[in-house]
Amino acid sequence: MDWDDLRVFLQVTRSGRMSEAAKLLGIDDSTVGRRVLRLERSVGMPLVERAGRRTAVTEHGRRLADITEELESIILRDIAGLADAQSVVNGRVRIGAPEGLGAGYLGGKIFLLSAAHPELEIELVALPRTYSLAAREVDIAITLDRPVAGQVAAQKLTDYTLDLYGSDIYFQRMGRPRSLQDLRKHVFVGYIPELLFTQQLNFLDLGDGVEVVPTIRTSSVIAQVDAVVSGAAIGVLPRYLARERPGLKLLLGDKFQATRSYWMSVHDDTRRLRRVRVVLEAVAAAVRSDRRSFLR
Repeated sequence: MDWDDLRVFLQVTRSGRMSEAAKLLGIDDSTVGRRVLRLERSVGMPLVERAGRRTAVTEHGRRLADITEELESIILRDIAGLADAQSVVNGRVRIGAPEGLGAGYLGGKIFLLSAAHPELEIELVALPRTYSLAAREVDIAITLDRPVAGQVAAQKLTDYTLDLYGSDIYFQRMGRPRSLQDLRKHVFVGYIPELLFTQQLNFLDLGDGVEVVPTIRTSSVIAQVDAVVSGAAIGVLPRYLARERPGLKLLLGDKFQATRSYWMSVHDDTRRLRRVRVVLEAVAAAVRSDRRSFLR
């Protein structure tokens, strides 16, 4: 067997589609198909079944995928770590983070590592979604929910506060709410409920029996910030994002505040790799030094 064929097959089992596997591996669909066919001939049994656009893995295919994952763990944990004896930190580290933290904070911090470690390649994926460490989507995952399963090491990165914000443009048009009860008469921006990747971001219940239904909805917290700045609505926003926009005005600071947490996780197979440790420590140090930006 060829390890590259096994690697391609493992990605097919993880993504469920040959086209998606090809995209993630940076090769074309036909190459993925040829690699899987060659592997099937090598083991002498069918590994996948084509079901429309999706690819169903056979029982034999699932067993082979489990074995391949064990081999992958050995390569990541033991073989890739051989280079750690060198003094130079090199290689790629991919971080997956929620959009707000990734685009609104980490982008301006983590790439400073490039100056200290020119051979270190850093990839920051900042999207409103979760990331799989087991499927090797990322090397470091930052989430709002504490990981409770899997072979991962997790640490709390920081707590952060969220408050109600508006703008003078909005107040001139709609007035300024003076109580939680007043909020029922105002225009809210918030998340699209069915696209929420975690219930930690569900802010429909503001307390004291007050529930709001956003009339402007988006999957992006950055878009929510822009909507509030523009005067289109008021909204619940993270403090560390709001403090960067001087046009935002805190509302009902003594009546409403929410606290959430960011958790940083890494797979057991890769947490001892030097390049991963360097990035983990840099992210933790940056957030620790900016603690006041996250909490009120």
